[in-house]
Parts: sequence; C-alpha cells; structure tokens
Amino acid sequence: MDYQQHNWINKYLMPGEYVVWNGRPGKGNLLTPYDIFMVPFSIIWCGGAIVWETAVLTMPTPFFFKLWGIPFVCVGLFMVFGRFILKSYIREQTIYVITNKRIFSFKKNQIHTLDYHMNPTRNVTRYQDGTGTIRFYSTPTFNVFFNPMQSFNQNNQYFELENIPDVERVLKILSN
Repeated sequence: MDYQQHNWINKYLMPGEYVVWNGRPGKGNLLTPYDIFMVPFSIIWCGGAIVWETAVLTMPTPFFFKLWGIPFVCVGLFMVFGRFILKSYIREQTIYVITNKRIFSFKKNQIHTLDYHMNPTRNVTRYQDGTGTIRFYSTPTFNVFFNPMQSFNQNNQYFELENIPDVERVLKILSN
C-alpha cells in the first residue's frame, strides 16, 4: 500500500509535515539475537512435552495426565514454529512511514509514532542482504527513587523499524 496511491496517511499528518519515506518490513531475517536463547529452549520444551504426552498416551495413566500435557505441547509447537509464522504475518500487515518530523508504524489496528529528533538513541542491526533493523530506545528517566518498576519498564521500551530494505538509505533520511 503506497502512501502516494492511497492518501490514508494524510489524516495523521500535522500541518507542515510531509512523507519522506515509506516501506514495509522484508520477509527474511526472522532470527534475532533473542533467538540464541529461544531456539534451544523451545526445542527442549517442545521435545519434553511431546515425550511426556507420548508416554502418558501409550501407558495406562489417569485421563487427567493425558490432558495435562496437551497445553505444554501446544506452547512448545508455538515456540518452535508458530512464533515465526506469527512474526511473518505481522510483518505483512506492517507499514512504516517516515515524515520530516515523525516515524509511524502501522500494524493492523495499532498506530505507533515517534519523534525521532527528540529520541536519538538508536541501535542498528545490518544484514548481509542490505536490509536492517533500526531500534530507537527511550531515554532513561530518573524515577528510580520514586517507582523503580516504572523506571525499569520505561528503560526497556523501544520503537523499531524491523527488517527494512536499504537500511543505509533510511539512516541517511533519519540523519537529516
């Protein structure tokens, strides 16, 4: 959905704001650094749940035991396969728009915006195919003395342009 063909983006723009780039996440690069932990864990989880369920189904065990393993197998299958399918589906529904003032992320029913001039803290992951992910981190707050959990949660929030094609071009746009 190109913003020039469909003027749907205009209702979100402020006076004097104009679009300088729009795009969608690419289809590849589903593995992230987070998956270094998640892939082995999910395989162990799913394998253990399948072994449990197979054992209770083939042996004379109470009916409750046979039911007990089903949710664990389902969670295991989601961790091994389903999360990648879900991630691909969400990427297909996502549109990124960069204006001269803000970044928009449209994911299905959700709209997220970020004033990237006010939030310069970013991390860039570049992939060999020229795509990349740009992650903007919120600036730390000093509420730790008043509410430690609120400060902890705010420090972990981020805004992300995930797996975008030609990440170097987008970085140059964000530098202006």
